[in-house]
Amino acid sequence: MQYIVFFDKRFLRQSINELKSITGESKISKYLSDSIIIVDTGEKEADLKAIYDSVFLYKAEELLFEVDVSSGYAGLEEKLAGVQKEKKYQSSKTEVLKETAIDERNAKSIEVEIGTGMEKYGAKIDLVNPSAVFHIIINGGTAYVSIAGSSNAYGATLDYFRHRNMDKDILENGISRAEFKIQEAMGYFDIKIGKGFRALDIGAAPGGWSRYLMKNGASVVAIDAGRINYSAMPENSRIAVVLGKEREIADAEGIDVLDMEKLDESAKSYGLLHIKELFENIKISELVKLGPFDIMCIDINIPAQESAIIAAVCSEALKKGAFLILTLKMTDDRIEQAIAKSKEALGATYEGMRVKKLPHDRKELTLFAVKI
Repeated sequence: MQYIVFFDKRFLRQSINELKSITGESKISKYLSDSIIIVDTGEKEADLKAIYDSVFLYKAEELLFEVDVSSGYAGLEEKLAGVQKEKKYQSSKTEVLKETAIDERNAKSIEVEIGTGMEKYGAKIDLVNPSAVFHIIINGGTAYVSIAGSSNAYGATLDYFRHRNMDKDILENGISRAEFKIQEAMGYFDIKIGKGFRALDIGAAPGGWSRYLMKNGASVVAIDAGRINYSAMPENSRIAVVLGKEREIADAEGIDVLDMEKLDESAKSYGLLHIKELFENIKISELVKLGPFDIMCIDINIPAQESAIIAAVCSEALKKGAFLILTLKMTDDRIEQAIAKSKEALGATYEGMRVKKLPHDRKELTLFAVKI
């Protein structure tokens, strides 16, 4: 059987090794790009759940067929309409990803043409609630077709970075690209937060993760010496800042300025409490006083093991069973070693550790754990 497998080119070696460990003696039959391959597993079916749960691989979908589209899409449209009828799907839609396509139009234009053509062959197209989503990867003059399944990573999404597949609120109101990282982590690790949750956000500037947490009902203690975009926070949020030594605030209108030494229970009433200071200058006892926290998020541009040590030290401020979301920055090619050392640093205070390369992660991985 043949499958289309998706991964990140920045972790090519690790992805291929992981794929081989899951599918056994499979062979790579074709590279569609530097992050998409076709793998032939022989008579063996690929374990799609294992791929979904792996560290480096995004997903795999069974290759239905490939067809020459160098002279047009009529043949493809007829085959797709035939599959819809054969499998008794009431409706379908297509999503196109162009790699090195002969057709110079954008993917959306090609999708419209294919959908219109399928209707001519009797297919019913439903762009909102289709029974099936055909994924079409156009490579040169060939189209490779698979069907998105709910058991696959990220459901019916072929191109993670196309705007229509992204959260509209983050696109329109988000502070930074990093907001997609926490959204993906919450979804992949099935973390539910809501009103009454207290969150600790370390490395918070410019505030994307804090905004996401607040938008979903949590109150946030954010730690960063940098500027946070207070104006982008949810409307009517009560915001306060605690200034570290020699720190200033330029946009203080509507913001309460507090003294760290005089913080009491009333500080917990703020939707956002920004401690504007370097983490190393903050006493853990001060964080404990502001807790206990239900979730801690750490996204700092330092080596993975150093971030893990911070998470271990700060575990004292968390409730038992609290969630940890931690980005592990990969500063060199010793990736497996960095993961192992990070887990070792967290082992005494956290359990249920899982690591995943999420679509919006760059040269980094996301770690999830639960406070013991």
